[in-house]
Amino acid sequence: MKKDGEKSPIFGTSIGDLGVVVIALLCSITLLMILFSPSPFEKLEKAQARQAWEKAHQAEVERQKKIDEAVATGEVSVGIMPKKH
Repeated sequence: MKKDGEKSPIFGTSIGDLGVVVIALLCSITLLMILFSPSPFEKLEKAQARQAWEKAHQAEVERQKKIDEAVATGEVSVGIMPKKH
């Protein structure tokens, strides 16, 4: 307890009250950081999607290259055939 001439440490509050305020402030800051920081799972999903797209694109490029080589060597010809009924 306080004695008659004793003054409260800071703004008339006790150290315990200031501790509670500091802990609440830290919790609030942590919550805000969690809410507004980008999700690591979102980054992972974007990286996986980009990797899948690159893989599909590479497969398409290889397919087209094989077709071009076959056409260039005369192994396959490209032409328009009349529709058979």
